[in-house]
Amino acid sequence: MNAAAMKRPAGRSEEAAILALLAIARQKFAADLHMDVALFDQPAWEVSALRDRSTSLRNQRLYFTQRGTTDQALPAAYGNVVKSWIILDRRSVGNMGRRSDAARILWEAIQQRRKRKPEEFSWQSFSEEDLSQAELLMRASWSESTAYKLIVSLLVFTRFLAARGVCRPLYYTPQTPRVEDFNRHTISGQQERRDRLPTEAALQGIADIYREHAKEPADRLRAAAVAILVVTGFRIGELLTLPLDCEVEEVRGGKARYGIRYYKEKARGAEKMFAVRWLTATGAELARKAIHEIRALTQDARTRARDLEKTPHRVPIPGFHWAARMTTAEVTLALGTKEVPKPLPRHHDHEGVYYRAFEAEAFLQSLRVSPGWTVDRRDDTFQMLSETLLIAFRNSFHPGRAVFPLLVQPIFISHIADFLSGGGGTPSAFERFGVREPGGSFCRMTSHQFRHWLNYIADKGGLPIELQTRWMGREHSKDTEAYRHATVDERLEWVKAGIQEGKLAGPKASMYFELPRAKRDRYVDGEVQAVHFTAFGLCLHDFAVTPCPYHLNCVRGCADYLRVKGSESERRHLVQIQQSTQRALESAKARAGAPDGGVAEPWIRHCEETLEGVRAALAVDDEAGSAQAGVAQPFRGRRSRFERTAG
Repeated sequence: MNAAAMKRPAGRSEEAAILALLAIARQKFAADLHMDVALFDQPAWEVSALRDRSTSLRNQRLYFTQRGTTDQALPAAYGNVVKSWIILDRRSVGNMGRRSDAARILWEAIQQRRKRKPEEFSWQSFSEEDLSQAELLMRASWSESTAYKLIVSLLVFTRFLAARGVCRPLYYTPQTPRVEDFNRHTISGQQERRDRLPTEAALQGIADIYREHAKEPADRLRAAAVAILVVTGFRIGELLTLPLDCEVEEVRGGKARYGIRYYKEKARGAEKMFAVRWLTATGAELARKAIHEIRALTQDARTRARDLEKTPHRVPIPGFHWAARMTTAEVTLALGTKEVPKPLPRHHDHEGVYYRAFEAEAFLQSLRVSPGWTVDRRDDTFQMLSETLLIAFRNSFHPGRAVFPLLVQPIFISHIADFLSGGGGTPSAFERFGVREPGGSFCRMTSHQFRHWLNYIADKGGLPIELQTRWMGREHSKDTEAYRHATVDERLEWVKAGIQEGKLAGPKASMYFELPRAKRDRYVDGEVQAVHFTAFGLCLHDFAVTPCPYHLNCVRGCADYLRVKGSESERRHLVQIQQSTQRALESAKARAGAPDGGVAEPWIRHCEETLEGVRAALAVDDEAGSAQAGVAQPFRGRRSRFERTAG
């Protein structure tokens, strides 16, 4: 009997583990969703209360039903365990939906393997084959990228269950590869990435709208909000939850600097903490002006928001006791409407028609946006509407509707999206103000394109990827790769400048400084004809001329390999290669002692060459280099082809 079989829990142990799991999950469900624990067994959950930002009008529901349905509930023995995983190992609301989808397709796979006999399923019989079948269904239904994410979610699920004794440990390796964006170096890939950037006409149009066209308060408010996006590259949720007191100014090293405090999205950790986006002098000037204007435009709404926050269960009407009578004119003036809304009850007496103030309050309360906060800080405190920079009266951005001066809400994502792109029958600002592309079509933008644009400017200017990642508020430098839009020519110029300034290390970089100054420019123009970015450095090999002689294993001594000095992400990947190659070498050496050990000798040489190259590449960060240029040569003795003509 193997170790896995020995650890497999007995049926009674499995049942006890599930009962214990469900008991804890039900308690957390009631505490987190503030709902009756009996609703835990429902086939759908309303989880909008779990959102930590209230700037989206979209209600989020999780379905624990058969795949493709919303009313055929999963069997309780399966569905309740899935619910326990989702609520106890809770992530963002969006991630919860992804996990629910993965669990639903897993049940479909389980059913197919058991020929549609759900009674034959038990967690004791849950196996790697179920995961394999689920992955096949995923690949048939979704892209490789989505399938990879969902099968990884299921692996997290199985580890969660095994750790709690619900099922035995499973050892499954996904067959779907993680999709790496190698296409970004092709011509079509470059074009696809550059299509994510705003056009020059759109950028100029945004400037014209902010400076000249936007005159009405609703347009001024949104144009000023977009101006902040232009200089900060915030995610839209980060912009819309900015605190009222968001400006930060300090003097460091004798120099004044200006930044904006914001709640970072996609941040690890339970509590929502402030981060600061520091701006350039030009960006600071524009941000100051925009924030000052927003504060002035939202002053009345903020005053009203403070009154509403004192009475969360009422919408008091100024000047009227809750039991007072109101005339038609008084109602329309208080509500800001031309006529009395039909849902409001009408009363008659000998004096004529009248309305009750408490009924008008109830009508307004039914329209009130809930919750009355914009950020759940996850430490039992909230950022209220009055503390939020971007707020407005209800219907402020709907020209065909009456604005309710007694109701305040945050500015929603849809309000900015409609301003930039139009939607729901509402023309965009570009259409209303006649801002067009050179071809005659109206300009269009999304709020996220500003983030791509700022990253493009930083990348084009040669800002290291680690600094781009940190400034944009990302957790991993790999996430920044999706925002790198520089053209092939721009990247070539960046590499040439990196060699000339001593920021890149490698045989070709070292050769550059060994040449007479008169020949250096000709050398770098001739040698740097192509550039490919890899996880552990840069490759200058032109694949249009010859295939890769090192089979993409650059660290084995390729003369076209360059390292970015001080790059932590490259160093991390090199260390990973070193560790995996060391394990492969040990395995090959063990095989060498077998009767057919001769087949291991080429593999041993390959591993040893790789390890030697990795050590040389890692040493780039440790060597001071030459005083003249500050470069180090990873592969001594591996020279550039140019040296044959350099003498």
